[in-house]
Amino acid sequence: MAVERIVLRPGDPWREAAKRAGAVLRAGGVALLPTEGVYGLHVVASDQAAVERLLQIKPRDGKTGFIGVIAEPFLVRLWAETGPRADALVERHWPGALTLVLKALPGAPPSMRSADGTIALRCPGNPFLRAAVRNATGIVISTSANEPGKPPMVLPEGFPGEVADLIVDQGTLSGIASTIVSVHEDRVTVLRQGAVSIAT
Repeated sequence: MAVERIVLRPGDPWREAAKRAGAVLRAGGVALLPTEGVYGLHVVASDQAAVERLLQIKPRDGKTGFIGVIAEPFLVRLWAETGPRADALVERHWPGALTLVLKALPGAPPSMRSADGTIALRCPGNPFLRAAVRNATGIVISTSANEPGKPPMVLPEGFPGEVADLIVDQGTLSGIASTIVSVHEDRVTVLRQGAVSIAT
């Protein structure tokens, strides 16, 4: 069965595509979607069967969880503990290409939790992705689509179609991934430098 593919060219309306992506995710599907500057694989975090499919594609080491993608900045408080420093970063950089690693709240899905009790969250700058997550009606987890050790996927050409149920092609992306920072009380540690510059 051929994978469903949606091509979004510059200037194309994308809201219907976002609704379709959300529907695929709600139904337990795996979707290859544009993120900040690279393509990523996405499933609904609370759908264990979908998470297991994702783990078959991108195994984890048991120490780290997947990144959680939320549609609105304020939703961070549903899943993680925040404080003045984290709140300031959210206010300044979300929506945007910044991933925050924070202490998880008890209700955070296991697929997002790391062994140290933290989770990574991002409210993306890509309006299509935010709308797709909103239409999925739940927190969505994301992981890069490239094979380990390979360059980031900036164009979905050549992606093995049998892996995903839906591919949304938004053309060539920048290749610059999100910045990842850990926030513990007032201490900010840059774990990966990306599109956003953070003063620590």
